Amino acid sequence: MPFLGLTTIFAVIAIVHVIKTGRSQLWIMALLSLPGIGVLAYIIAEVLPEFFGGRTGRSAQRNIGKVLAPNRSLDEAKRDYAISATAKNAIDLADIHVEKGQFAEAAPLYREALSGLNEHNPDTLHKLAASEFGLNNFEKTKSVLDLLIEKNPDYKNQDAHLLYARTQEALGEYTKATEEYEALVKYYTGPEPSYRYGMMLASQGDNLQAQEQFKSVVDKAELSPKFYRDMHREWIKLSKAQLT
Repeated sequence: MPFLGLTTIFAVIAIVHVIKTGRSQLWIMALLSLPGIGVLAYIIAEVLPEFFGGRTGRSAQRNIGKVLAPNRSLDEAKRDYAISATAKNAIDLADIHVEKGQFAEAAPLYREALSGLNEHNPDTLHKLAASEFGLNNFEKTKSVLDLLIEKNPDYKNQDAHLLYARTQEALGEYTKATEEYEALVKYYTGPEPSYRYGMMLASQGDNLQAQEQFKSVVDKAELSPKFYRDMHREWIKLSKAQLT
């Protein structure tokens, strides 16, 4: 009886799914006449292909792959780089090292890729700067970012701008960092700059303005749609924790 009860429940759920998604009414007949087999067939024929074909499914597949073979992409990138040490292969390998937090391995590869026509490529310079920041090499980070700006004056990248503000803060250049953070909070697409600016202000003893930054993050989140809150959950949560 418990099994039959569960089968009936799953069949009802499947029927609701058929109706909501506009699938063939023949599925309803199959689910009613053969609920157990019908549910299994429906899942295999309709649900799984849709799941694994969509963005969520592809993301799930990637995550499963990372669990089953965590170093597969790294091994493949190392093989490609060993076969042909092109700038692209060096960058691809460095990107994977960064994903794993291996900044010491990534930085030399980015530097190697910065040659020839790619010598002043702004995206690669940004990645190199981020790697140096990850190694706490803040002077090198600033030097790379200054070179990026000098050679690519029209380059626009909000994450590179945020990295520049964080670097100035890390170097103790608080006046300059303040200028950058105040510019960032006006146009950056997420709340990270506001949170980081608030933390810097708090570290400098300016708790009033720090609270204003944290409150602005929380207030915007409350007025924003769910996808925004989900996308920026980390910074919203951290900002709430700082509110007094």
